[in-house]
Amino acid sequence: MSKYAFLINSSLDEPAPLTNTLEYARKLDDTGHDVVVYFDGEATQWIPELEADEDLLPHEVYADVRERGLVGGACGFCASFFEVDRAIEKVEITLDGSSVEHGPDVAQLAEQGYQLLTVG
Repeated sequence: MSKYAFLINSSLDEPAPLTNTLEYARKLDDTGHDVVVYFDGEATQWIPELEADEDLLPHEVYADVRERGLVGGACGFCASFFEVDRAIEKVEITLDGSSVEHGPDVAQLAEQGYQLLTVG
């Protein structure tokens, strides 16, 4: 089976790219592919929003993807920039990188055989 790493960058104003990407991740996981999802850029803001509001359009698919263990983390640099790093840590999602270093390590993901898919 193939390996896919989704890097989501969609803003809070655009729930459709986030929802669609999480749905794609779920479908690939259903068919046995190795899938990991990272929240990057503006998308780091989605995590506290989705954790707090079950009525948001992407909440159901987000909760399922999270329950499956497909969320690999969020960019620590971007989360710090958007001031959501503490909220992300509180829900025990890994922050990749730091407040001065961007994450995840896409070179390492590529070396591990993941196809990188940027959405947003």
